[in-house]
Amino acid sequence: MGAAMKNLDKQLKIGLVPTRREAFANETTTRRKEAVVKRFRELAEELDFEIVTIEDINEEGLLMTYHDVKAAYKKLTAAGVDALIFPHCNFGQEEAVGRLAKDMNLPVLIWGPRDGCPNGLEWRPTGLEWRPTDSQCGMFATTKLLMHYGVTFSYIENCAIDSDILKKELADFLAAANVVKAFRALRIARISSRPKEFLSVMVNEAELLEKYDIEIVPGEPTVILDRVDRILAEDRERMEALLQELVDAGLDISALGEKRYPLAAIELALMDFAEANDCNALSCECWNLFRKKYGVSPCFILGDLNDRGLPAACENDVHAAITSVMAVAAARYKTPSFVADLTIRHPENDNAELLWHCGSFAKKLKKADANGRIVKEGKGFYELEGGPVTVLRFDGNHGEYYMFAGEAKGVDGPVTNGNYLWIETDNWVKWEKKFIFGPYIHHVVGIHGSYSHIIQEACRYLGIRIDLPDMPNRY
Repeated sequence: MGAAMKNLDKQLKIGLVPTRREAFANETTTRRKEAVVKRFRELAEELDFEIVTIEDINEEGLLMTYHDVKAAYKKLTAAGVDALIFPHCNFGQEEAVGRLAKDMNLPVLIWGPRDGCPNGLEWRPTGLEWRPTDSQCGMFATTKLLMHYGVTFSYIENCAIDSDILKKELADFLAAANVVKAFRALRIARISSRPKEFLSVMVNEAELLEKYDIEIVPGEPTVILDRVDRILAEDRERMEALLQELVDAGLDISALGEKRYPLAAIELALMDFAEANDCNALSCECWNLFRKKYGVSPCFILGDLNDRGLPAACENDVHAAITSVMAVAAARYKTPSFVADLTIRHPENDNAELLWHCGSFAKKLKKADANGRIVKEGKGFYELEGGPVTVLRFDGNHGEYYMFAGEAKGVDGPVTNGNYLWIETDNWVKWEKKFIFGPYIHHVVGIHGSYSHIIQEACRYLGIRIDLPDMPNRY
């Protein structure tokens, strides 16, 4: 798949495909379908996604027969939907649902409104009055067929249309679909090579392409440095504007002196390179390339790129960049992620650990009362806000890829340099052994909020082995 074909639009489009079985053609089903479409339009407003319906594929706007699949496929594909929802307005038609889900190869949500009370043993002039819907019964049939087709699907329990359960679990499905969409669109700008000492960040580019269609775009040092030099020589206005944004955000940049211009030029060059090459993430060598020529490291810059919506990882850790993309997608782009070292244990709290790096965390994450500054080497110095934090790491070994996902909370701890956040886990020793025996290194991605369940659901669709703290260690 070429770069132009990668879908980088962050707005989710969802195909709403209500279905019914012919044997259940009745007024109750028709009213249900209308109520379902109305409710999902409301939810689209509340949860910020776009709906594409099948209202015009037949008179009823329902997926009813195998022949409806072709029309639905054509419309939904042309619209570029990112996921499918199949509300079972009665028993549903598993033959059509299964074929469409298989052909579209997108995240699939199965749900049906809770069935009403049976009418008892009532005889009418038109014959015996059977139950009009039996939606729950039909979903058992549909999901078995999806398994035969090898289709991964999500499910919301059989609940009322106005249930809070529907809204909450739909929001979770949307977040998981967002992760799948972002992962499948990955093009990573890899700036220069890894630092010589960091064999642990080696990646298999061919394998990532073959297994996951992840493309890595090399940013050769000469190309990047030439971009920086041209910006320094010709683009003072853009540099000044970027630097003013840092000051307006409350950061003290005075220690940079004249190095503030190379810092701004490097950030602009990296953004320009990513945009020119349709990249939605970046990993960068950060030890020598810029420091030796300009006297400034790109540490703060990489954090600021995360702040601007371009997930960026230091020490040329491609797997960290992949993890970052998944993290911000799980959060539906409401907060940036940060790449951190698992560094030291808390001196007093046995279940707490220091998430730290030398100055590469997004300024938006700065603790409200912390003094934020950029030191003369180009590194950010400030503590991060606490609260719930999800800790993630995508990594691989011998062709198998895993995603660690754990949840913690920010806590108080000793002051240190660089950017940092102390986190408390339920059992740090369990986490520590997970990282020792799992296919991971000391780099993790943190993101504020609780998203491990979202990542777990997304990994089902992506063929990545989820690895939670309570699971047995792999090695």
